[in-house]
Amino acid sequence: MTPQLSICIVVRNAAPALAHTLASIKRQLVSLQTLPAELVLVDGESSDGTPQLATAWAAPLPLVVRLSSQPPRGIYPAMNQAWRQARGGWLLFINAGDLLLDASTLAEDLASASAAGFTSLQYQAAIFPPGATQGLWRPTRHSPCHQALVYQRQLHGQAGPYDERLSICADTLFMQRIASLGQRLSPHPLAATEVSPANASRDPERIANDLAAIASFGLPLRPWPRPRLTLLMLRVERRLGYSASVWLRMALLRLMGSARQVPLG
Repeated sequence: MTPQLSICIVVRNAAPALAHTLASIKRQLVSLQTLPAELVLVDGESSDGTPQLATAWAAPLPLVVRLSSQPPRGIYPAMNQAWRQARGGWLLFINAGDLLLDASTLAEDLASASAAGFTSLQYQAAIFPPGATQGLWRPTRHSPCHQALVYQRQLHGQAGPYDERLSICADTLFMQRIASLGQRLSPHPLAATEVSPANASRDPERIANDLAAIASFGLPLRPWPRPRLTLLMLRVERRLGYSASVWLRMALLRLMGSARQVPLG
């Protein structure tokens, strides 16, 4: 049976984080089978047992799993390999360490979106610090987040692949390109992503490299409105080992009633 949805994961030497992600997918297995869905995993030649973990996890499950490997050339070359290998008409990219929270409405949502001519659905995403059992999300605000974006694979024909000249924000550029091509917003939290100074997306050096690439190639992208302040803040947080700017703000929003908790397990 041709899958309707391909859940794509790219990973390298992140077996513990991947285990949490796979466990969250397993909890949604009943809903995913009704689509049906497949899992596409591209490994960057891990040496920590990541491929073996994925193979052992997939063996007893009634879920099509496509495993492949490529030399570790970066996040976006792996993501481009993943969508090219996918067989589903719709794609969802989640990272090792991200959690799939609730797939119970996906089948209905995709059918409704297709009938109405929408080519992507942007759900809500929760965020959580390392080791947390609860995530926080904001019902009143949609922040573009690829972990909570489900889009038609054919959009790559219009918007192109993920830009491999960028280190961490090619997904932001791709989401910007497809947002005007028929996107429906959903009020439901689909996924949760961990936020910590160890995240690649909060790496000051990678951000500095991408800022230089954006300027060099003239890309229509401004992911950090105040880049100098952002870089300073992230360098401080790396030293602290804590994403203070994120969690202080979320605590304030929760006190104001603008943020809600969601269980992660």
